[in-house]
Amino acid sequence: MKKYLILVVVILALFTIDHPKIKEPREQMIQYGVDLLGDTSKAQYSLAAKLARQQINKELTLTESEQDYIMSALSTNEKMKVFHLKFCEGNELNMYFYGPKLLTVCEIAAGSLREAGL
Repeated sequence: MKKYLILVVVILALFTIDHPKIKEPREQMIQYGVDLLGDTSKAQYSLAAKLARQQINKELTLTESEQDYIMSALSTNEKMKVFHLKFCEGNELNMYFYGPKLLTVCEIAAGSLREAGL
């Protein structure tokens, strides 16, 4: 029981002391934990966009710039919705995709949105 009490006191001391040698590593550790949790929730939330990107990469041969564009334009489910509304339904001109490639990307995005119920 004494060991547990000492451990609790040490942990509380580490979280309350503002000495630079303790404060900086503590803040880095907390920031790492927050970033890790943020990445995990983002990945779970954007599962439909991730699947769409994977399917596009399988079905189409993309240049490096097209692949970078797909990674940013379909990075989240919300961005994928905006892409679909703008370029697929709104028929706006896309700098990277046109013709059959755009139709394929639109079909994949629409299918992913339907499967996710978005």
